[in-house]
Amino acid sequence: MAIVDTEERYAGAFDTVKCPVCGSDEWTHLVYQGVFCATCNTRCTLREPSGDQGFIAEFDSQYTWSIEEAEPIPETDEYGALASGKWLGTESRGYDRYWFSAYEDHVDGHESEWEPVWDRETVTPEAD
Repeated sequence: MAIVDTEERYAGAFDTVKCPVCGSDEWTHLVYQGVFCATCNTRCTLREPSGDQGFIAEFDSQYTWSIEEAEPIPETDEYGALASGKWLGTESRGYDRYWFSAYEDHVDGHESEWEPVWDRETVTPEAD
């Protein structure tokens, strides 16, 4: 028996969503605790958007482990270390990312260069 009870949930959504902190597409649902990235432990919460088919995912890097590939979401006094995105579609037709934003973008006078992993430029070592 496992130490922590795990369960596969939200198969359609979590087949599409990648962690904005590290880029992993592996998620673990800890019963009564939430859904966490299996690589960096960023927490993800899903909710229904009003009037649209799809889901809104909120990412919280308060729980993120320090790993080399990860760049945690910056923390703000008002919102904490949160970012969210909206995906439109259904499980049978597939989902497309509609928008994504870190909460610090909404705080006046707060500038951050943080971007989700899918928007970051990847630096590859040059061949000699």
